[in-house]
Amino acid sequence: MRTFLRYSKTVRKPLKHEYSQNPQTVGEHIRKKRIESGQTQKEVATLIGVDEESIFAWEKGTSTPMVHNYPLIIAYLGYYPLDHETESIGGKLQQVRYCLGFSCKKTAVILGVDTATVRRMELGKRALVKKVHNPIQTMWFELPAYAKQQYRSE
Repeated sequence: MRTFLRYSKTVRKPLKHEYSQNPQTVGEHIRKKRIESGQTQKEVATLIGVDEESIFAWEKGTSTPMVHNYPLIIAYLGYYPLDHETESIGGKLQQVRYCLGFSCKKTAVILGVDTATVRRMELGKRALVKKVHNPIQTMWFELPAYAKQQYRSE
């Protein structure tokens, strides 16, 4: 003979959708925008062209997006989420590279220099010559306005 015991399960109330008011990482920027927009991680993943696990990992800070993901991330956010100076030509080079989703290697091929030179230029450890300066300026001016705008907390 079987007896059935009453079963009750206590479930914790889900935590509020909390996010940083001053996001520091790309994942924090995505989480803030996603929650304010009322979107799920799956919806954002579809918009950016990645899987849901990637969004989860970026938001938790366990991984960061690859450079080829940045053009769609920047378009989704409506601004440039990375926090580095963008006034110098090296800073503009880094911004162009991320906005276009170019690796250092691809950027080096476009500019006609080696990969290490691209990194040194971005870090301000190498003086730029005119042959590289003009293409970088041209690419930067061709970026959409939202891609040039960096996040500013209200």
